[in-house]
Amino acid sequence: MKNLKKLLLLLLPAGVIMTTSCEGPMGKQGADANQSCTECHNNSAGIEAKQAQWEESLHAKGENAAYANRTGCVQCHTSQGFLEYVAEGSTADISVPSDPMQINCYTCHKIHDTYTSDDFALTKPGAEKLEQKYAGNVITWDKGTSNQCVSCHQARDVSPLPVADGADYTIANTRIGSHHAPNANMILGKIPFELAGEAYPTGNAHSSAEGCIDCHMAQPYGYLAGGHNMGMSYDAHGTETLLTTGCLQCHSSETATTIAAKYNTLKTAINDKLTVLRTQLTAAGIYNPSTGLAKAGTFKANAALAYLTYNTVTEDKSNGIHNPGYTRTLLDNAIASMTALGYPAAK
Repeated sequence: MKNLKKLLLLLLPAGVIMTTSCEGPMGKQGADANQSCTECHNNSAGIEAKQAQWEESLHAKGENAAYANRTGCVQCHTSQGFLEYVAEGSTADISVPSDPMQINCYTCHKIHDTYTSDDFALTKPGAEKLEQKYAGNVITWDKGTSNQCVSCHQARDVSPLPVADGADYTIANTRIGSHHAPNANMILGKIPFELAGEAYPTGNAHSSAEGCIDCHMAQPYGYLAGGHNMGMSYDAHGTETLLTTGCLQCHSSETATTIAAKYNTLKTAINDKLTVLRTQLTAAGIYNPSTGLAKAGTFKANAALAYLTYNTVTEDKSNGIHNPGYTRTLLDNAIASMTALGYPAAK
């Protein structure tokens, strides 16, 4: 019995050490750690609401991480690729992940770096120098937290660029163009495919100080639009409905109905112009309506610029709302240029 008591006394300190080790630090340090976690993990449901919105978004549901999991694409189409790009500051040596992840909370926010609300900080803050140049000059986007969006949502360079009224231009890659989502360039009204004609507007009422987030992350409609869903429309009993909560911040004297009507008018006008230009480009043999891409071959420089204009406006996907006046002028001048080349707009 005495030997058993001695053994227990010897083991007791070890047991205390093991218990402390498994449970974590006690006292003030442990209490502080738990307190910091509750800055985010509490019963306010803030995280849960944002996560539910995101789960219904194109960032979550799109096929981008799977089909674009390759060199040259992963930095925008996968979470791992984006974070590696942020860490290295270059796309030169980014690896292709074996398990590509969709864009998620960790892509954009510094989750669990400090275990405080500081973890909501963005992973790539600061102004963005856009890849596509305008008149030979670098374009800078600096609009608050939307800088994070523009890391990816910008036009890609076309090199060499056709010169207006210049030498014939050869298209070898049928995917030539600004690539997907040239949104920042359209909002700024700086696309290098401008053809001569009507003067281009220099201002844009839809280029706000906070850029993308004023509209795309406005007061959400449940989980279906706005907020961390970032969509601008939602299905209401089978009808596509415009999210107008962001619009009403500026158009405060109007109603959601009148704003939606204005948008539909603009959408119709822009799509009518795109149809005219697409018909001209098809007649010129530079556009393939079956694939929605360019055709390989040698074409007049202005026809190549008109195609690049068409591609950029189409890929912007805003139906002109990102920059209404500029979008109209781009298309009108491209249509006029194609008419001058002998491909008149259909009556």
